[in-house]
Amino acid sequence: MAGAMLRELFDQPTMNDFPGPFACRAKVAVDELRGSWERTCRAAAMNRRLGELHATRTEYESLLKGHLQLLKHYFALTKLHQEAFGPNQVWIDNLSLAVAELQQLYDSLFPRWQTAEDLNQILIQKFTLPFERLQQLAVSHPPPQSWFDETADPFSDD
Repeated sequence: MAGAMLRELFDQPTMNDFPGPFACRAKVAVDELRGSWERTCRAAAMNRRLGELHATRTEYESLLKGHLQLLKHYFALTKLHQEAFGPNQVWIDNLSLAVAELQQLYDSLFPRWQTAEDLNQILIQKFTLPFERLQQLAVSHPPPQSWFDETADPFSDD
């Protein structure tokens, strides 16, 4: 009985595809946000522009948090809509994954990133190769023999 009344109130032709195409694009949008963070922070580190990147911190956090909250609300509304009018697991799965991945990006940065030094440490950890990988590289790319043949100490005061 309540289901029939709910359909009369809310099941409009314009809502038939709710949450619509955004549900399928949400994951792509999150991937793009993550990709732009990766590219931008790598370029800033390589070009010694970390100060500029840090200057965006407050606005970046606000925008990221805003998008995350919007996505969470959209996901919650989608679940309610699906409960009332029938499930579409693909939409639920796409939105759930998008929320989780954007939350992961947010949590990897905030509240940890407060100062420029915090940003430096985050990026050092992000771009430093793990010790195991460095060992693998050392085995496959040993130093040249000339390094072992050197007798001068470049660090001495002599």
